[in-house]
Amino acid sequence: MELTVGTSQVGAVARIRLGGEMDLATSGLVHDAVIAALASDSVRDVLLDLADLTFIDSTGMGTLVACQRAVAVRGGDLRLENLAPVVRRQLFAAGLLGLLGGGTDDQAAPSN
Repeated sequence: MELTVGTSQVGAVARIRLGGEMDLATSGLVHDAVIAALASDSVRDVLLDLADLTFIDSTGMGTLVACQRAVAVRGGDLRLENLAPVVRRQLFAAGLLGLLGGGTDDQAAPSN
């Protein structure tokens, strides 16, 4: 499956909407989009909208961490929003949910 990447900007925030699968073959597209957004002097923060992301593997998770670091170097914040349950669970299991601004790990913990 493909990955779609759409970028828009409101003020100092670049919003990048992802759809499809983020894996070894497609993760570079996300990193490239974040770096391109940061090339604008007016962008400080990056918001990744994952509403249409259906899958993320370990390479994709590593790419999200690399993007978070790139944004932090510029003094900004990377945040995730609209995480599908499967993506939220994968980030929770990897211990990355809080680091990436996708909510607290408590919100993703499986209920009994």
